[in-house]
Amino acid sequence: MKTIYLSFLWHMHQPYYKNIETNKFILPWVRLHGVKDYYDMVHILQKYHGIRQNFNLVPSLLKQIEEYLEGTTDIFMDMTLKRAQDLNEDERVFILNNFFMANWNTMVYPYKRYSFLLKKRGENTNPDEIRKIHKNFSIDEIRDLQTWFNLTWVDSDFYSVFPELKKLKDKEENFSEEEKKFVIDTHIKILRMIIPEYKSMQQNGIIEISTTPFYHPILPLLCNSKIAKVSLPDLQIDFDFSCPDDAKVQVEKAIKYYEEKFEVRPYGFWPSEGSVSDEVIDIFIKNNIKWIATDEDILKKTLSENNNNEVNIYKPYLFNSDSGNINIFFRNHYLSDLISFTYQSWNTNDAINHFISEIQKIGENSKDNICHISVILDGENAWEYYPNDGKEFLNGLYESFKESKNIKLITLNEATQIFKDKQILTKIFPGSWINHDFYIWIGHKDDRKAWQLLKMTRDDLIKKNIQDKEILKKAWEEIYIAEGSDWNWWYGDDHSSKNDAEFDNLFRLHLMNVYKLINEPIPDILYMPITKADRTFFLQPSKFIYPEIDGVITNFFEWRGAGVYDFSYEGTMHNLDRYTNSLYYGFNTENFYIRIDFLNKKFLKEDILEIKFISEKETGTIKINLSDLQIKSDIDLKDVLLNFKDIMEIKIPFENIKRFVNNNEISFIGFIKRAENLIEKLPEKGAVKIQVPEKDFELYNWVV
Repeated sequence: MKTIYLSFLWHMHQPYYKNIETNKFILPWVRLHGVKDYYDMVHILQKYHGIRQNFNLVPSLLKQIEEYLEGTTDIFMDMTLKRAQDLNEDERVFILNNFFMANWNTMVYPYKRYSFLLKKRGENTNPDEIRKIHKNFSIDEIRDLQTWFNLTWVDSDFYSVFPELKKLKDKEENFSEEEKKFVIDTHIKILRMIIPEYKSMQQNGIIEISTTPFYHPILPLLCNSKIAKVSLPDLQIDFDFSCPDDAKVQVEKAIKYYEEKFEVRPYGFWPSEGSVSDEVIDIFIKNNIKWIATDEDILKKTLSENNNNEVNIYKPYLFNSDSGNINIFFRNHYLSDLISFTYQSWNTNDAINHFISEIQKIGENSKDNICHISVILDGENAWEYYPNDGKEFLNGLYESFKESKNIKLITLNEATQIFKDKQILTKIFPGSWINHDFYIWIGHKDDRKAWQLLKMTRDDLIKKNIQDKEILKKAWEEIYIAEGSDWNWWYGDDHSSKNDAEFDNLFRLHLMNVYKLINEPIPDILYMPITKADRTFFLQPSKFIYPEIDGVITNFFEWRGAGVYDFSYEGTMHNLDRYTNSLYYGFNTENFYIRIDFLNKKFLKEDILEIKFISEKETGTIKINLSDLQIKSDIDLKDVLLNFKDIMEIKIPFENIKRFVNNNEISFIGFIKRAENLIEKLPEKGAVKIQVPEKDFELYNWVV
């Protein structure tokens, strides 16, 4: 019977969710996956002696775990810890809208109370509808929802460590504020267990930990953005981003961080998204890395380029360059995807038997006496779709391996030593694990715009020639964060999530931070969203308006037909203490009008409202001191009117802003600043865009 060596590599990764300005994580996925996946995935191996596993831990994930332990919170945690009776309307809407973010079939429906709350809210709804119904929820129900959202993510393995968690699940409802806080406190205790457990398991020889370039960048594109044209020759890239030094830094930072956490050097790297090129592999070789891994299609394309169609992914290859050599593993795409996407809907025993059968078939069909199979996949996201977090599947699979006479689970470093006779590669086809190309990260117009903004910011940082080493270090850190692959994952139409706008905002915020650090004006283009934002609640203008600019609501109808942005719908994801409540905008054939309704009118002398008109060629700004209404502008102020009493009303003749018209469209953004520090953006997501009206506008947009 042939010996089949099998290596799993479980990839653990989260992008860097932190808003440096507020010192908050905008999304909770590090914490929630931390209490559900990271610890138990490695701890389970305590029961299966002789089974070795590989775990790839991305530094940006570990860094965030440590920041939680140092006291950083996320917005969802803050909304959980606030007493249910103290929540305002926006916060209640936020909780009802966001606190069912889990797989409903496995994490909501099995629990009577949680399921009831979902059905009461409605399974197909949006913030507009929730705002109408939130008062139907009692304080006790909101508190139960706060608790359940955080409780359902905790892995059942922790019930024996923290028995109170099991008692709370059995209790189901009427949780107290103290019980709710206990769940969050337990989250932090669990996060504290993760890194030491991995370190201990590696020291005991049970696992091998590999890593990834620090902020998970696509290294080939960092080295040379035009490498994408090898697999996508028709791709139009009209800029040249070539920063191999950044690629080296991302690798070197990861190695240094790894050594600090685990007290040894890493043997191997999983390049972000399995993305490789000759230049990138040379960086790993120069850093004495022993192995990397990528997808089988990369090997197929590499060999076909050399007129060699005999593809054997069941052994490591040796890549030779002038700098030395490195082992490369090519993952079995089919087997990896079975666990990631297919088996979650199967009967557990059928799934296990099928997987073992597929492994044996590979061994039987192998021409060699021994073979090695690499199964490489996401180690966290799949399990919420499995019953009981995949416990039965993993335990059953490991039991089968333990009983097998010819399947041996080994680390990838062990595989490099077992397989001595390796085929030599001197070139590799540049691509990633997805379609052996880089389309997802540079194939869309939005992707390329992001790369151009990154290049602009990086170039401006270098030109500034900062001498202060501490400021320079912080500025470069923002660049490295912005080089992460996850921002571009959500641009374009390949992928979408409820949080696309948050990712877009964060990407641009990191670039803005560079300019703040080096004391340079933030380019206007960074305020403009790249993605099509999931907007604040808004209405488009529907008729001409003729408001009296007197700073009060003269009558109900004067702003009827205007466009409206209601900022209260932005909830707590952005700013709990807004100055403004809503923005109205409208026009007739002669004039453009803006109205702002303020929640907070306690202004300081340095509080400025900026209204910035933006076109492709130029920008223009009106600056209004909110304490005395003095106006400064690089726009013609002839016949501009302003009044501010109950509301702020502004009239601007179209003639004054005609130079900002682009494709018959005008775009503007509002900012509230205090001593040049941004306090609030209007709207938070996106920009206000209007089509310059023609005289027949009302005819085509008539409303009662």
